[in-house]
Amino acid sequence: MNFKQEGNQQKTIFKSLKILSLVGTSFFINFPALAQINLATLMDIIGNKNEVFIEEQVAQVPEQASLGQNIRTEQARAQIDFNTGATGRMAENSKIIVGQCVEVQEGVLIASGPANGCLLEFATGVQGTIYMLNVDRNNNTNSNTGTIRVLEGEIQLSSRNNPNDPNPITIQEGQKVSNLTQGLALSQVSVQRISKQEYEDIITGPLFQGYKTPLPNQDKLNEVCKRLYGNCRPVGGNGPVRGLW
Repeated sequence: MNFKQEGNQQKTIFKSLKILSLVGTSFFINFPALAQINLATLMDIIGNKNEVFIEEQVAQVPEQASLGQNIRTEQARAQIDFNTGATGRMAENSKIIVGQCVEVQEGVLIASGPANGCLLEFATGVQGTIYMLNVDRNNNTNSNTGTIRVLEGEIQLSSRNNPNDPNPITIQEGQKVSNLTQGLALSQVSVQRISKQEYEDIITGPLFQGYKTPLPNQDKLNEVCKRLYGNCRPVGGNGPVRGLW
């Protein structure tokens, strides 16, 4: 028996099991045909440069988080590029896990491009959408509440426990689902309209200010504003968009 070969095989198996345990149930979700997200590269930091972390270690541009690793921000915002060609931005005090879906555990992530997301017991299927995932912590009840907002395009929302549900919920641009909690059934989720004020607050807020490069298809957001609300402030700015009044 080749004991060296057997030892190498055991190491390979152990490494594979470790990755599976880190990623958790999200690894097994059957998403629409997208390349698996297994790498996230830190591209930009806004705020305190020492308050973005990968696996609890201070991270700087262009460090990378691989499959199963987490990225966390404190008093800083961060822009990250995924290996699928999508881009994400994290608000302050946020945490995500890199996996087949980008799992938001706390705070806010906005994503543009082919990046499926998940939070709590829900998963999103996207193609090239710009959308936002938000998880808030209620310290009084010691529970989390999730919100998903679609800024451009559309997503399919399903349960992480039943990703092949033939009746997922379609959420289109200018719509959201809120008050998502553990144990909430998909049939109990209702789609709501994003108000003009709420939409403007997002596209002129911190996640659209100060970054070196725009999100993919970011210019489409002004077109969505015109289509949905008639007029609104431009992305990242304060004045009305030319031609939208």
